Amino acid sequence: MEQWISGYTVALCAEIGQVAGQAGDRLEVHTFFFGGGTPSLLGIPQLEAILQTVRQNFTLLENLEGSLEANPGTVTPEYLKELRRLGINRLSLGMQSANPEELRLMGRIHDTPDVIQAVKWARQAGFNNINLDLIFGLPFQTMEQWQNSVELALKLNPEHLSLYALTVEEGTPFFQWTQRGLIPVPDDDLAAE
Repeated sequence: MEQWISGYTVALCAEIGQVAGQAGDRLEVHTFFFGGGTPSLLGIPQLEAILQTVRQNFTLLENLEGSLEANPGTVTPEYLKELRRLGINRLSLGMQSANPEELRLMGRIHDTPDVIQAVKWARQAGFNNINLDLIFGLPFQTMEQWQNSVELALKLNPEHLSLYALTVEEGTPFFQWTQRGLIPVPDDDLAAE
């Protein structure tokens, strides 16, 4: 994957310039969001190049919210300090669950202590706007497990929680597992409850 990051960064910067050029007037930006996967896989030099391109092509407003999604198992204190230096002021951590079995089922590389440590490091780095993502409606998930995850997340005092219902999409491992009868189809009634 790393061999593609440099090329991706160059292509993204070129596209930012093209979009800005087509807009005509220099547009004002009040928010930017690095998300949709694990953008924290990008190193600081790549993020810096992207943000430099944004600054060259758009007017960033003073009260701008700059957000980045990160896997709690991939951040370090130094990385988080560098994110703040770049102007990223909102961190969205993919906690997903406080249950080890659920994290394993989802193929997550982090555990609950990683989440707790990532929030601590983020606060030390100066983040005062932290979001935690949680997923409900997982196979085998009980209401008690869900409540435990939410309670742990709340104890970490995030400014925001994003709560997502599991959607089983065709072509994903969850879809294949449900088709083969290895895991149950998510219980819509329990998820709604």
